[in-house]
Amino acid sequence: MSKPPERLPPLTLNWRFVQDFLAQDAPCFALGLMEAHGQPYAVLALRPGVEVPPDITDLGFNLGHTVLGGADFELIHFAFEFYEFATYNVLLNPSNPQVRTVVGRMLEHGGYFILAMGPEQQVCAFRAEVGAHDLHGLRDHSRRIARSTTTPAQYHDTLAQFRARPNPPGRLLNWVCRDQAAALDLTTDRLELTSAPAQRARPPADAGPRALAAALDAHVTALTQGRLTDIELFVAMADHLPLFKQLMDRVAPDELSALCAVYPGLYRFAKVLEQIAAGIAAGDIKVPGGAPPTAV
Repeated sequence: MSKPPERLPPLTLNWRFVQDFLAQDAPCFALGLMEAHGQPYAVLALRPGVEVPPDITDLGFNLGHTVLGGADFELIHFAFEFYEFATYNVLLNPSNPQVRTVVGRMLEHGGYFILAMGPEQQVCAFRAEVGAHDLHGLRDHSRRIARSTTTPAQYHDTLAQFRARPNPPGRLLNWVCRDQAAALDLTTDRLELTSAPAQRARPPADAGPRALAAALDAHVTALTQGRLTDIELFVAMADHLPLFKQLMDRVAPDELSALCAVYPGLYRFAKVLEQIAAGIAAGDIKVPGGAPPTAV
């Protein structure tokens, strides 16, 4: 799961790569490298062909991945789910040197960026930090990916089958700029993107449970980059208690458990609230003024 947009360090891409990518027909997708903090990161760039509203991008999104194929070939599948808006799919041939370089960088470095570019060339950048539990499908097949001999015919046959029955359902992005050396060159034609601070999103009043869960998860994920203790997290998330109560009012306990299984930030926040409620009930945590705790 991605973090919502935030103030990021200056991001540097290859200008020729950006120009060529913007010249392609949308919806499309490209792989490349981008520099941040003086280090090259993998970048997954998508142009959906429509404007993704700020209240949607502020919630972040879910990145899914699978390795498709058979005994003698494999394809990499990425799915970008913008919560309650749209899902975009892309299939890549891992025998392509550019794919190997970028995916290898994702697994080696432990982090990557996603760029979502709108019709007016506005750019929304997402930073993802990879933990040991993330990208497990790619890690499990990393040796096959590194030695892949998938042919263009095998790629196009699988692509046609996926287009006829996409899983998950969504728009298929055309993979472009796939053999462009400039996508991996950060030494020349450097283009620096500077980011502006983004407002943390609050879902609309009629947002569904998944959007509420995603928003809470995104806030916790952003906060816990600073390794907060449980009490520090509770204090920092105090303004979001009504959002959590709104979620609890709209789902059954088993549905909440299912959402917590998907969103680790939501799970941690729920456990923190459970522990604090238990501490108040046991008298280990004193409520200021002696006021009784309000159930959330």
